[in-house]
Amino acid sequence: MAVNINTVYQRVLAIANKEQRGYITPQEFNTLANQAQLDIFEQYFYDINQFSRVAGNSTEHSDMLHILEEKISPFKVNNTTLLSSSELLTQSTFGSGQVSGWTDATGNNSVATIVSNSNNGYKPSLQLKNDGEDDDPHVFEDVNLSTSKEYRLKVKVSYANDPTGAGDTATIKLHAYSTSGTNDGEYILSTTAVTGGEYFLDFNPVDYAGGGGFTEVYRIAVGLDEDTNDSTIVNFSEISLLEIDNKTLAADLYRLGQVTYKDPGETYAVAVTEANQNELTYYENSPLARPTVKNPVYVRVAFDQIRVYPEPLSASSRVIYNYIKKPAEVKWTYNVIQGNALYNATASDAQDFELHPAEEKNLVMSILKLAGIMIEDPNLYQAAAQEEVKEIQQEKI
Repeated sequence: MAVNINTVYQRVLAIANKEQRGYITPQEFNTLANQAQLDIFEQYFYDINQFSRVAGNSTEHSDMLHILEEKISPFKVNNTTLLSSSELLTQSTFGSGQVSGWTDATGNNSVATIVSNSNNGYKPSLQLKNDGEDDDPHVFEDVNLSTSKEYRLKVKVSYANDPTGAGDTATIKLHAYSTSGTNDGEYILSTTAVTGGEYFLDFNPVDYAGGGGFTEVYRIAVGLDEDTNDSTIVNFSEISLLEIDNKTLAADLYRLGQVTYKDPGETYAVAVTEANQNELTYYENSPLARPTVKNPVYVRVAFDQIRVYPEPLSASSRVIYNYIKKPAEVKWTYNVIQGNALYNATASDAQDFELHPAEEKNLVMSILKLAGIMIEDPNLYQAAAQEEVKEIQQEKI
């Protein structure tokens, strides 16, 4: 359960007293709110370091390490594949409101359209519907891909409904195949989808046409399975095609966790040890410590990239990692009515705080402290800071 951004904003305005201390505009509030959320989130890691040095307690709901773990847990992402950040499809998200790059092959009267409503949480989504005229409604795009690389086709389902079947689920199909033929190098994922689900299909393009070509034109198709019932609707908020490059970390990464490596010829994945560049030079010059498939290392070459040694042997080799993601950027969205900004919770870019509900008070106090600096009100800053200090002292005691 998230912390409602409108609740926090209204409390900040009430305490700041806009008549005496200046009005905090929505733009200012969004800036301060994001800074406050990151400050609180970063403090978790320092607190874990501190509280791990002292004895805990066996009380179920008051052990500080357990409380901190509960607060961080929603941000943990496990078993993630290293994917390039370069999108290969013309249109992967649908905020523009127009279908672009996709060929409509629904074969029925309900053409592929972009919708944004309460069913999909007001996320602009590509909607496919089986109206009974065609058993395989889908969209597709042809993409030129390398036969020496592996790719991941991933979709996010914002709404799924099969009114005559399973209700809030539907069967979708992800399909990738060479336009030169469909018998070789064809990959299909047919799966039951639920609202909020994410599904992916990994594949390695095949030189179907022969002749040793380095690229092949592949058709990327996403749609409803032929077994879906009439009136079935599925909304896709994202359809992406990315290269599995075994080096690029997620864009929302905040802290990198364990990294593992698995080569197709090995039964189990092995842990990859982190090393800096100087250590790597030492390892590579040592016959006993030199990195191998069974004893690999990685170097952080940039904040968003790692390099594994030895380098993956084939396109099917996998580098998997765990990480803690950063909180989504919050946004108080609004409509201007008669000169006043009124909260609009249904805007497609509206975003609540992702922190634990217990942080609501801390968010208010932190934003007020930052606001006191911004509007040059020492009383507001001091009042918020004193409340924050009292909270910290109580936790430490």
